[in-house]
Amino acid sequence: MGFVVDANCEAYQVKRLFIANSSVEHNSGGGVNPRLTAQALAIRTAEKLAMKYFY
Repeated sequence: MGFVVDANCEAYQVKRLFIANSSVEHNSGGGVNPRLTAQALAIRTAEKLAMKYFY
């Protein structure tokens, strides 16, 4: 994902801080509208959170 978050969108420096928007993408500076990618990333992160902390 980048230098701030791991593959599950959890921040390296602050535990239990999850960032689920297009700011974690390394190429979010422009180009094609990243709305669907951001939505898919948010859903994936929510599923990971549910599996990790609620099941």
